Formats: sequence, C-alpha cells, structure tokens
Amino acid sequence: MIIAMALLIMVSNAVAIQYATGAIRTAVDEAARTGSRLDGTPAECEAHGTDVLRGPGGLLRGTMGDSIVITCAAVGSVMVASASGELEWWFGGVPAVSVDIVGRSVIELPVP
Repeated sequence: MIIAMALLIMVSNAVAIQYATGAIRTAVDEAARTGSRLDGTPAECEAHGTDVLRGPGGLLRGTMGDSIVITCAAVGSVMVASASGELEWWFGGVPAVSVDIVGRSVIELPVP
C-alpha cells in the first residue's frame, strides 16, 4: 500500500511539473509579445511575464515556481524573453528539474 501511495505521489508530481513547464512557456510567450509591441519595453515584458506567472489569477502561484526568473531583452528587431530556474519535487531525495525556456517575438515597426 505504501509503495502504491509513493508511486501515486511521484506520478502526480510529474504531471504538476509538466503543467508548470507549460505555464512558464505561456508566460514567456506572452511576455515576448507584450514587449514586442510598438511601444513595448523590456521592463514591460518582464513585468507582464511575472504577472502571467504569479499575479492575481496567475498560472503558477505558490511555492512551486518561486525560483523562476523571467528576463527580457531587445536583440536587434526581436524581443527575447527567457525564464530560468528550478522546479522542486514535492518530496526529498529527488533532484530539482531545471527549466530554461526562451520565447521570441518580432518587434513591431511603425507604419510609414
């Protein structure tokens, strides 16, 4: 019975980590899109990504994604948003899952 419970917890945690990875991917993509607007800035990009992840109604609130940091930079004509950090398992003895996700969006140009 204890083995079955441990297996259930491990499978549930694996599903939660997959969800967290998808939530981080969504936050990075949304951040890059926000920063690539005509009047967008890297600071707005980072703020929006953090809000999508941890704000009211955020996709990954709580302690699971506390170490995830979103950074943005304009590289040429592309806004690059990246998230990095680690996702912890719910029980000890298992190494954390490293996350490094990058999203890009072409910066809008003014219409002549």
